[in-house]
Amino acid sequence: MSAATASAQISTSYGHRYESRNLRFTEAEKVHTEVTVGGHAAFGGYSSYGADLQVTRVYTPTKAFGWRWGGLASIDNASDYGATSDVLAILGLRFGNKVYLGIDALAGAGQLAYHDYSWRGEADFHNRYSSMWRVKAGGQINLGVRLSSKVSLSLYGRYLHAFNSSDKRTIAVSDGWTAEPTEYHTDRFTAGVALSFDINHETRLSGDNCWQGGVYSGYSFSGNEGVVLGAELLHFKRTNARGGAVFGLGSYQIFGDDASTNAIYGQAGYRVLPKGSRSIVEIELGVKAGLGEYAKKTCSKTEDNSLQTYADGYAIGALMKAYAGVNFHFGRHQIKLAGDFGGHYNFGADFEGNRGYDGKADNGFGSDAAVTVGYAFSF
Repeated sequence: MSAATASAQISTSYGHRYESRNLRFTEAEKVHTEVTVGGHAAFGGYSSYGADLQVTRVYTPTKAFGWRWGGLASIDNASDYGATSDVLAILGLRFGNKVYLGIDALAGAGQLAYHDYSWRGEADFHNRYSSMWRVKAGGQINLGVRLSSKVSLSLYGRYLHAFNSSDKRTIAVSDGWTAEPTEYHTDRFTAGVALSFDINHETRLSGDNCWQGGVYSGYSFSGNEGVVLGAELLHFKRTNARGGAVFGLGSYQIFGDDASTNAIYGQAGYRVLPKGSRSIVEIELGVKAGLGEYAKKTCSKTEDNSLQTYADGYAIGALMKAYAGVNFHFGRHQIKLAGDFGGHYNFGADFEGNRGYDGKADNGFGSDAAVTVGYAFSF
């Protein structure tokens, strides 16, 4: 009798596992990965058009019912605001088989578009269109039909709300000018059509090839300063007896004295197992890259100085960090101590107005650094 069959086989929602052994096998009839590509139009204060890429893990305990979790990346383009994006986690239910109805809850982060308008008299005006990174939540519903065993066509609708505090941003204008209250487009509605592709194959899972979900907290003392709260989803793939590769996604919120800021990132690294599978202490090194929200100051004026504006706010920037950590490993549980250091780049801003209106934004490079402690669970 082989070693794999020496233990009792136990049925699970994803396939089966062996009692007293660190081995799990997914079965295509019970769980599969679904990749969805779609195009959409969005509304809510202004119109935009864009595309979606969605990857979910779908569990089907019966042919007529299933549930799923995964992630969604969405990008939009509008004539005034340019490109904006959202990155969201998905948790949902599905009813039906050849024709199905899906209902999903969404949570994550993305850009909140906003509009500043200043004026003097009947002729002089100033428009500024920009966006800032904010936490978002909402839901989506989709109605699909199977074109084949692996391809589906669906119509979908989505609602997202951006959580914003207007007192986190100030704007000042010259004497004689009036600045209207900033218009924030916090609620967005999306309608689109998509194609979904099922990726069905059986997979062996174990501690050498597993997913890990974790949360962490700490303090950021450079860049955006404040208390850090974050979450991450990582995949560990052992490549030799004493190490393996780590890939994943994460997001964190920094709560400072004046405002809270958000970031999302992908990460890639290498985990060292000094004593192989018996290692209690593990060392991890890698890099993180993504998008975050950073403080920005803007200054603008007309050629004759009849209008000058100064504004403080937060806008999206690109970040890149190196990280190092020590993990204390206890079965499926890990305690993680880590630090990261790197930098970010703030992007520019757009200005529009008459009388040769022009301006500059406080963009460029800045540093980031933080220390954290966290917990992760292997599944």
